[in-house]
Amino acid sequence: MNKIIGLLLFTLTLISCKTSEVEIIVDNGLLLKNAQIISPEDQTISSNDFIVTAGDSIVYVGEKKPKVKGAFTTIDANGKYIIPGLIDSHVHVTGTDALSDDEELQHPELVKLFREQLPKSYLYFGYTTLIDLGTAKPDRLVDFQKMEVRPDLYYAGGGAVIGNGYGLSNWEDEVPNFVYQENEAYPFPDSYVKENHTPEAVAKRIAESGAIVLKTYYEPGFDPAQPRFPTPSQKLMSNLKKEAHKNNLVLAVHGNSLEAHGFLAEAEVDVMAHGLWNWGNHRLDSTMVLPMEIKEVLDAEIKSKIGYMPTLQVINGLRELTNAEYLDNTELEHVLPKPLLDYYKANSNIMYANVFGNAPKHIIATNFNRISEQGKLSMKYMNDNGGKLLFGTDTPSSPTYGNPPGYNGYLEMLEMANAGIPLNKILAMATIENAKAFHLQKRYGTVEAGKKANLLILNKNPLRDITAYNDISQVVINGRPMNRETLSAHKD
Repeated sequence: MNKIIGLLLFTLTLISCKTSEVEIIVDNGLLLKNAQIISPEDQTISSNDFIVTAGDSIVYVGEKKPKVKGAFTTIDANGKYIIPGLIDSHVHVTGTDALSDDEELQHPELVKLFREQLPKSYLYFGYTTLIDLGTAKPDRLVDFQKMEVRPDLYYAGGGAVIGNGYGLSNWEDEVPNFVYQENEAYPFPDSYVKENHTPEAVAKRIAESGAIVLKTYYEPGFDPAQPRFPTPSQKLMSNLKKEAHKNNLVLAVHGNSLEAHGFLAEAEVDVMAHGLWNWGNHRLDSTMVLPMEIKEVLDAEIKSKIGYMPTLQVINGLRELTNAEYLDNTELEHVLPKPLLDYYKANSNIMYANVFGNAPKHIIATNFNRISEQGKLSMKYMNDNGGKLLFGTDTPSSPTYGNPPGYNGYLEMLEMANAGIPLNKILAMATIENAKAFHLQKRYGTVEAGKKANLLILNKNPLRDITAYNDISQVVINGRPMNRETLSAHKD
């Protein structure tokens, strides 16, 4: 039906060029008038424009008042600002924030409530498109996509982890797309066929699953007292990149350390799925100066035009386990079901101990504040020197309630703005830059005819005020307008 409407629209538009009248026939459409549309590409703001959608697509954007026929709803956007829906290019939608697998089994009612609210929580803060960068529970991706009201969801195909490495801690883990690397100091189990775990086989299988990303990892581990995880060789990474591109996949790689970023800059991967906050032997001091070795690695990433996700909230979310007042934040009531929020409050000390043991909270908080500042400095250097910044939060990144869905993205934006990233850049990276990096620009990233009808109607100008992203009047998802309050977990 949408293709027929699009063809009809094209014909009618050609005719209207001669008659100076734009006539559009829609079915299940939307007419927005008096629209101030912000372009994420050049930051221009049109005034008194009209937008017409049909089904889930934008079919007209222009100054001329269209003559719309058929079934449609009219919205007067006078005094408001229209931007494309936001894209979070690094999420994990299949777990329950801060709950282990055992806790999920013990509290199925909390899991059910969380999963029902999850897509609405992302929409509440304007995230109309998500990219899941890895899951051990692919069936839950299907469950998410069955939700009536939800963001558009894309995904990486199961995670091309290195055999016996980070993300595959033992051979009993169910990660079907692990990549076998020759000459590692571990035996390959007889239960697997090596030919099924080559870069060629894994990339082909991931592409056939419908994924748009091949996600792999460079992670030697977080505890220097423990043996290192196996990490990919340059030859293996080169082969993964070649096979990913052969299958029209984006190569995104986990890595947050100086060692990882140095390796991946040399490999010229497509996307660094984390910022450089782990500086190895370097530590941020009172001078707040970026060490030369850090600059050199970031310069290499800039030169290679590697997409760089700062993911500042990974560190901040862990730090919130030390903050007794965090769970009293009323914003959480919009994105978390009350019973789950109550569970977090009752078990916050246990959750802290599960992650940090008996370590004093003030010491943990101090260390994470320093690491967070290191991440911000790296991000600012990338921005100031022409780096390719992308918006991704890694929500939720670890067993913490400090990365709530949707709200975590808004907090990431606040951190970026506070660190000196221009507001126009934040808008671009969360829309058109993400769309381009993940080959989705034909359908997302700008407000144009032919794009997906995923729009935000804001009460403030996001180029002047970062809090505009928390002052949303309506969310339009797949052509369906929704008042923001209807998406809240506590709308009643």
